[in-house]
Amino acid sequence: MALAATCILAVPVPASARPWMSEEAMRAAFIGRTLDGHYIDGHSWTETYAAEGRLDYREADRKGLGYWYFRGDVFCTFYDPGYGLSGGCWTAIQASTNCYEFYMADPGDRGAEDEATPGPLGRWVARAWRKGEPSTCEDRPSA
Repeated sequence: MALAATCILAVPVPASARPWMSEEAMRAAFIGRTLDGHYIDGHSWTETYAAEGRLDYREADRKGLGYWYFRGDVFCTFYDPGYGLSGGCWTAIQASTNCYEFYMADPGDRGAEDEATPGPLGRWVARAWRKGEPSTCEDRPSA
């Protein structure tokens, strides 16, 4: 997901209250698959996550290749130079059978070995579903 990193103030949420998907759950839902989705503003995107850690990102007017990795229960997607895309790290929840909501995680130092902090609940920045299966997400936002 190529959404530019923005400043979001995180309010700590107790670990027991976090509905975040685990790394294992995200791997099963996303890796080796293509997701179709949209950002909170309704802008559509498609991203394919290859098993070997590469990704292919597409929008109507831009595209990019890059890589993905996990830092614990945080899913990071970054893009190769030359595409004008930056990427970021995300926590996700499974909102319904084939609907996933992504929240920006604390960007921290993406080169560090430590886990990134899960993002704040309250406002997802991207929503997606597995391509080729019926979406169970709500209608696209109007604003």
